[in-house]
Amino acid sequence: MVTTEIKYWATSEKDELASDLYERVQNYYNYLRTSSLYELYRNSYYNYYKASEHMGNVVWVGQNADYSNININHYRNLLQHRLTLTVSQRPTFQPRATNTDYKSQTQVKLAHGLLDYYMREKKLERFIKTAVEYALVYGEGFLRTDWDAQLGEEYGATENGAIIREGDISFKNGTPMDIIRDPFTRRWEDNDWCIMRTFVNKYTLAAKFPEYADDITSLHFNYQDKLNDIIDFSTYTPSLAMTDIIPMYEFFHRDTPALPGGRLLTFLDNEQVLIDSPLPYRDIPVYRISAGDMDGTPFGYTVGFDLMPLQKAIDNLYSTIQTNQEMFGVQRILLPRGSNIGMEEIGEGLAIIEYDPQIGAPAPLNLTATPVEIFNQIAKLEQMMETLSGVNSVARGNPEASLKSGSALALVASQSIQFAQMLQQSYTQLLEDVGTSVINILKDYATVPRIAMISGIANRGYMKEFKGDDLSMINRVIVDMGNPLSQTTSGKVQIAEQLIQNGMIKNPEQYIQVLTTGKLDPLIEGEQAELLLIRSENEKLLNLVDVNAIITDNHMMHIQEHKTVLASPEARENPELVANALSHIQEHINLLKTGDPDVLQMTGSQPLQSQNVAPINPEIMSTENPITQEAQSVRMPSMPTNPLTGEKYTAPGI
Repeated sequence: MVTTEIKYWATSEKDELASDLYERVQNYYNYLRTSSLYELYRNSYYNYYKASEHMGNVVWVGQNADYSNININHYRNLLQHRLTLTVSQRPTFQPRATNTDYKSQTQVKLAHGLLDYYMREKKLERFIKTAVEYALVYGEGFLRTDWDAQLGEEYGATENGAIIREGDISFKNGTPMDIIRDPFTRRWEDNDWCIMRTFVNKYTLAAKFPEYADDITSLHFNYQDKLNDIIDFSTYTPSLAMTDIIPMYEFFHRDTPALPGGRLLTFLDNEQVLIDSPLPYRDIPVYRISAGDMDGTPFGYTVGFDLMPLQKAIDNLYSTIQTNQEMFGVQRILLPRGSNIGMEEIGEGLAIIEYDPQIGAPAPLNLTATPVEIFNQIAKLEQMMETLSGVNSVARGNPEASLKSGSALALVASQSIQFAQMLQQSYTQLLEDVGTSVINILKDYATVPRIAMISGIANRGYMKEFKGDDLSMINRVIVDMGNPLSQTTSGKVQIAEQLIQNGMIKNPEQYIQVLTTGKLDPLIEGEQAELLLIRSENEKLLNLVDVNAIITDNHMMHIQEHKTVLASPEARENPELVANALSHIQEHINLLKTGDPDVLQMTGSQPLQSQNVAPINPEIMSTENPITQEAQSVRMPSMPTNPLTGEKYTAPGI
């Protein structure tokens, strides 16, 4: 049987592949235009940013400029509320380690601090919010993580004097227009490759790739780039040549049997290849959030697409009312033909107007009356938009008159939160993927020591030096979004009151912290630190290392957790381990008996009454059956003597 070698297009030489990829880019944009997705994205853009269409003015339009066009942008308002409901609560990252030992848990704390550092200091939170906003406007948003060797602090130089930097992670956002993919795949997850388009300053790019500087700086933002953008640049053609911005394309292909090791190829629209290498990441570093999916396609769907026709109808009705009011708002007077009343008499303030009763009195001409059906229709359309978007009047700050009690308002507000759960789930997945990617990139590329400002106890910042090896045990990041009610003021108050009742809140500062942020970290930091200490001590006890107890320990917690050191048959058979563990447990017992009662009570420990009880004797800890031990401890009675032999009788088996 003759086997034919099949060549996969993604394995082509770089110049051939760059040409093929640029053709795929153009085919993708042609698909968007012919499938009407391009028009859908552009319409959503201009509905969301309506003020840019008419520069914030009421515009007169029509053949004779006799129609007043006014926009009442419910579309943006509703999507902004959906955005706020999704991202209002800062997520809590929970890195997971492969093991539960002390070293792994300390790495978990470091990873948690680093993720918080990137969210705050490196503006990752802003990029995530932008991705969610893109998902609401265009159906899907993208966030890309990348290791940039030219970022970070300077730490050395090459032989020719070039500066060497630590490197750091950079982030980029993208819309569906920026993420080129195979449009005929059934789902986004089915794509083995994608191309991300970003717009960069060509002179900055030339400085990064000096060997291709001439080819890079000769490029311009051209007519084809203009056609492939959401924004309509048709009126800006003369000024396009003045911009330094050009598109750059990065092709990512994951590791597959058809392309082992994956591939990264960076190229420009003149097919100039800048980078060609195996995929330097564990997976394609482009992460997607979608408000919904178009079934059978790799494209997202948003409720905003359903709101646009209603927004257009509302604008038309408001424009009808505004046109009528502007055209006929100035009072007009009906005068009978032949009347002797002039403009001067009517225009005066306090005046007596004489008229001929036979001819008739002047009367106002009211042309500003608008049919009530128009106002009713506007109200119906606005209510319909709220229903479709899941953002009710309470969430918008304009509750209905029938909703008067606080519990009723909280219930209606919670319904908006529940409606947003699908987007919330996608948001959580995006956070977990990006968080895991950040940790993995640091593990793989943070080879030199670097310093990060991370949060410590009570959110006090401190400087921490680390390397990628310090994260080697972290294998995944998950996100805890908490109770949806904690995103609302009423929900935070309810949670805080329950914590007071359960004794978890002990001072006003903690109450205010929960009320303002919804975070429970300040309440559990002490317990977490104590458990981490106990875990470290347990490891030392297992290694027969002496551990000292101090009076401020949570002694009952320590005793309960230290018991686990001896909770195995193997541990019970090791006399040194038994003696070491019991000796340490005895230290805690002694401190509960002899320690300062005031200190013990202030630290949450209940002092024990000192009694003359012998301490634990490790020697009595035997692996023998307790019944046998008891039998051996029984003193046998004295046996009689055999009169013939003079020997004492013995019991059977002795």
